[in-house]
Amino acid sequence: MGLIRDARGQSVVIGSLLIFTVLIVAFSGYQAFAVPDQNAEVEAEHFQTVEDQFARLQGGVVNAVGDTDVRSTSITLGTQYPSRAFALNPPPAAGRLETTAPGDVNFDKSNNVCRADGTATTRSLVYTPGYNEFREPQAVGYESRVLSREFESGTRYDQRLVRSGGGTDEINLFLLTGSVDENGVSSYSLELNGSNRHTTTLTDPTITLPSRFDAATWEDEILADRSDVNATDDDDQVKLNFTGGNYRVSCAVIGLDGDPAFSPPSDVDTGTDGDAAYSTEWLDPSSEPGTSPSCSDAQCTLDASVSKTLGLTAETTPAAEDATISFSASNSTVGTVAPATNETGSDGRALTRMRARSNGTMKVYAASGGSGDVIDVTVTDFPALRAAAVFTDSDGNVTTAEQATGENTLAAKADVLGPLVSDIDGDGSDDIPYVSTGGTVHIVNPDGTDKTELSSNNVKVSTSLLGVGRWDGADTSVYFADGDESIIYRTNPSEGEVQVVNPGGVSAVAGPADINGSDANELVYVGSSQKLKYLEPGAEPGGNEGIVIYDQVGSSVGLGRPADFNGNGTARIPMVDGSGNLLLVDSNGNGPELDTGVDKAPVAAVDWDDDGELEVMYLKGGELKYIDDVTGGQIKKDTEIDNADTATGVT
Repeated sequence: MGLIRDARGQSVVIGSLLIFTVLIVAFSGYQAFAVPDQNAEVEAEHFQTVEDQFARLQGGVVNAVGDTDVRSTSITLGTQYPSRAFALNPPPAAGRLETTAPGDVNFDKSNNVCRADGTATTRSLVYTPGYNEFREPQAVGYESRVLSREFESGTRYDQRLVRSGGGTDEINLFLLTGSVDENGVSSYSLELNGSNRHTTTLTDPTITLPSRFDAATWEDEILADRSDVNATDDDDQVKLNFTGGNYRVSCAVIGLDGDPAFSPPSDVDTGTDGDAAYSTEWLDPSSEPGTSPSCSDAQCTLDASVSKTLGLTAETTPAAEDATISFSASNSTVGTVAPATNETGSDGRALTRMRARSNGTMKVYAASGGSGDVIDVTVTDFPALRAAAVFTDSDGNVTTAEQATGENTLAAKADVLGPLVSDIDGDGSDDIPYVSTGGTVHIVNPDGTDKTELSSNNVKVSTSLLGVGRWDGADTSVYFADGDESIIYRTNPSEGEVQVVNPGGVSAVAGPADINGSDANELVYVGSSQKLKYLEPGAEPGGNEGIVIYDQVGSSVGLGRPADFNGNGTARIPMVDGSGNLLLVDSNGNGPELDTGVDKAPVAAVDWDDDGELEVMYLKGGELKYIDDVTGGQIKKDTEIDNADTATGVT
């Protein structure tokens, strides 16, 4: 047989070509269809994140009003696609966050509702995605207390401009000033600087606002549930005509990345009544804990070592029911007041609470109906914040660290840590709670002496946080999850181990704190579903699943003890979520993103630099770092400590 007629090997070549062709076709199909679908899912998840961040922005705007501290919120501008060994990705999907041009705000009944002199203005804040595959979303926007989510198929609106409640219709207008223009993929931290709030009553007001939406959209969609308002177009503005009688109208200004460009008139009166329908005066607070015998309705001294809060009551004469009284303080470094406004009851009285922040004297004002009063409050014996962090080193030894004195390693090993707190066992010194390698709760003094065992062998040791505090009338106790991750226990030297509640699963306990401004501590914990939750005082001991705060905790070890970072009387929870983002969340799950790419380990609230303000301490790359000026610039700093155990973290 000649070579020309030899067909041996042709089938192998043809088979190889067929296989190669199939692979090429399969790869082309994967590149053409699977990769775009997967990238569209990434973009859809990112847009959901931005929607959530704008919802937090909406809450941050409200919280910034009347607060001297700067608030911040993060907006993730774009997203990266997952790395692929063979297939190709388009460039990262960038997005733009920008403000629109300012427009005038006018009231037909009064020209100084939002600005004492001159014309008030406001803007819209808009995020526009630049996705490669997910074409449905078009924008997320915020203007005049209206949150919009815009899609090709339509727009969803969440308006909080007009509300009804308590027999009075309310119009709450928050104006935006300042300019933002950011484009990219990274996370952008947006500062929110709030002014005071001015409140007045207007009859059938007409308000003219700049808006991205026309009158028909306002009337038929944004305010579709309101029969007392109609809208008309006025060039690039919308005119809202209210016809329901009297409205309680309030206005405040939020400066974006800077101070507000102007402020509304002040509601504060220094005590001169003038022509008023009723007088507004402080009552004597001397029955409150920590007050001196010499307290009166004009001055009072508060011993902050006894109580850091002072209840204050303002009275209207003759009694004015459902009247709004505004409260404010002259020096927020000494103390703050909350709530900033309150309604009088049938007795003509309204309450607020002053919370001390340092020693000193300040004035607290109450104003309503053209009348006002002032009381001088002096704070004494304010306890210094303990400037020490607690962590375990790489060998599991409990270690304390202070900026001034350095590290001190104790003769104790721990699998779970709690914070350095005030006296638990009544011996007059601070205590550190921890779980030994044997699984029992101990406390030890910061110098390593007086170790005391508090519990039996019933602690979940794979978590890395113990809560400490008082909840639901109990003495100061250490709170922990049991070994079966089902029950929350507490323990203290006098009572021993006590079952607190069965919430249907628990993996870590942050501890008790007032996180919702109720003047009572809630119990914060992570459920077995990896959701951050809390229990109200008086919660049923069995089958109580608690109230969800945040549902993206991920690994439960990224938790911190709740603390009051801005002195407003309400604690927030520092935590690391499942994506390695360091957050500071309130009871609604809202709050700023402080850092990214951090270790999933416990975090802490510590006055590390001894400036009288709490910092957030955390681990990143195995190094102990902290956020300085948490409520302001949020500056990232390094402690130069790099021997902390990531598994146990810092508390």
